[in-house]
Amino acid sequence: MTLYRLSKVALLTALLSVSAYLLPPFQVPVVGIAFTLQTAVIVLIGFLLKPTDAFLCVITYLVLGLIGLPIFSNKVGGIAPFVGPTAGFLYLFPVVAFLIALLKSKTKNIFYDILVATLVSIVLVYPLSTIYFSIYTKMSYMDALLYFTPYMVVDFIKIILAYVLYRKIPEEIAYL
Repeated sequence: MTLYRLSKVALLTALLSVSAYLLPPFQVPVVGIAFTLQTAVIVLIGFLLKPTDAFLCVITYLVLGLIGLPIFSNKVGGIAPFVGPTAGFLYLFPVVAFLIALLKSKTKNIFYDILVATLVSIVLVYPLSTIYFSIYTKMSYMDALLYFTPYMVVDFIKIILAYVLYRKIPEEIAYL
């Protein structure tokens, strides 16, 4: 890996690490799980990096959190988030970044890229992560999926935000 690629991965890992502390400018009145900008940064990483680099970036983030840095939602770190009710989301973060990086258009086609990001980060992630959540909380699968509906809507807004940022970054910096 070149120093330039390593620097981009490190910079985006740092951005992802502080994203748990960044709250969107709006809050939805749902209790239990914080609304942060982590998912927006995961999508942005997918848009900006090559697939392998995007995967490594998010894996690095997860390892940093696993060793105890308080960089996850609700400002926690350690093993607890990896076995808690939302662990399924953490496990799928690297997959989301990798798939968006792999499937994004080479020409920054807005409709295609938003569709890919939506399919990967909402249509794929929520049904899979909800399986673990429903088992952990002993909630029915459908009730758990309905519980996450506000998060899906907010995540779609975050996808658009990430795409706007991606389009604003000069092409000399961003990987197409």
